[in-house]
Amino acid sequence: MNKKYIETFRETLKTFDRELFFQNNASCCNGISVAQCHTLLEVEKKPEISISELAKNMSLDKSTVSRTVDGLVNISLVDREIPQENRRKALLNLTKNGKQVCETINYTNDSYIEKILQIFTAKEQKEFLSLFEKLTDNMLNVRAEG
Repeated sequence: MNKKYIETFRETLKTFDRELFFQNNASCCNGISVAQCHTLLEVEKKPEISISELAKNMSLDKSTVSRTVDGLVNISLVDREIPQENRRKALLNLTKNGKQVCETINYTNDSYIEKILQIFTAKEQKEFLSLFEKLTDNMLNVRAEG
């Protein structure tokens, strides 16, 4: 592959990453961290998730996720439920406040994405999403290969 292409792509990715960082900080409201924001959104996506499964989904170690969840429990955005059939496995759910925070985060991000993608036609949006999904899938595969 062309070295200049790779350098240009890498520079574009750095700018993209930086802008995404700014957007993530802007969309995480109510004084929560970006890590807490991402954790809330994962719990929203899969209610009654365990910390182990959450850590796997987020590609983080269990202790890091556990500390993040502890913070969310302390500020009443997440509840832990201990099922009777397995007392060692806590299941996580959003509280009413947690659901409201997720609604705000999703609305803010959806509005941002709508603004940044409006430069594309509907056809280009479809093509871009397809290529972006392909790239993201390959990134996951490359990381899994080690």
